[in-house]
Parts: sequence; structure tokens; C-alpha cells
Amino acid sequence: MDIMLRVLKKEQFDELYQLFLESFPVDEFRPYEAQLALVDQENYRVYVFEQEQTIAAFFAIWETDEFVFLEHFAVRERYRNGGLGGTLLQELLKMVQKRVFIEVEPPDDELKQRRVAFYERNGFHFSAYGYIQPALADGRQPIPLNVMAYPGEMDENQFYLFKNWIFTEVYANSK
Repeated sequence: MDIMLRVLKKEQFDELYQLFLESFPVDEFRPYEAQLALVDQENYRVYVFEQEQTIAAFFAIWETDEFVFLEHFAVRERYRNGGLGGTLLQELLKMVQKRVFIEVEPPDDELKQRRVAFYERNGFHFSAYGYIQPALADGRQPIPLNVMAYPGEMDENQFYLFKNWIFTEVYANSK
């Protein structure tokens, strides 16, 4: 399969947002207008993978000079469980060529354990470092999260630098 990730076209945003709605609990992403506003931010980018004239998967990332924060990654349900997610993730990691951080919920049930295991199979390291993500909008709930890092483990200093960045740059204007 030819893997080509490309930047989201603004006219595809409605289709992208529908995939957010299908793939994530409402507390894990922003309302439509707030999510749309991110598309124009310089350090925020959405990469899509298309199959059959539809967005089959996407990555929403924040990029700094030092690292990438992979905020959202989803594969449309009909394309799951065939190895596409791992293939796309490896392609993204080759493309960005930087340290990558992701957030995951504490692995306290089977689905969350499977999600952590997926990232571990793809070279990420689970850390005990975490925080409470603030509510991303009025009426949404805060979420406890742990940070995973690629490549290699995250040390305490890296965690606090990342945490400071994310609360300043990503979560500061959440509500």
C-alpha cells in the first residue's frame, strides 16, 4: 500500500470533525469552532491519509523546534485492525524526525491498556508522569492523562518542560 500523508485542506474540515465525533469521547476534543480555529495556527497541523475519496485516518500535531505533540490520531472504523494505524504512525515518525509526545489515559481498563500497548509496539515509552488535562470547553470534563514519549523514555526534566509548554500553548485558551 502506498502511504501518503498530506496536510488537511480546509474544505475537508467538516469530514475531519465528523471523524473526531466518531473516534473520541466529547471531553477529548474541542467544539467545532475552536477546533476549526486551530487549523490556521502556525504550529498546529493536521495530516490526513485518504482511501476511496475519504479521510481514512488523521494526525493532529503541534510542532515546536524541539519536539512534536501528537494530540489526536484516529483511523476510521472500517480501516481499523489491519495494521494501517501502525503503518501510518511509523510514517509520521519518519516524517517529523523529532521527539514525539502523546497523552494517554491511565491504563486502568482493557481498552486503555490496548491503546498503551499499541503505542509501545510502535516505539513509545509509557511514563508515570501525568497531569489532569483541563476541560477543553464549557460543559466538558477534565481528564487524567499520562505522557508517552518516542524515542526513549522521558525523564523528569523533559516531563516538566513538556507540561509547562502544553499548559501554556495548548491548554491556556481551552475555555
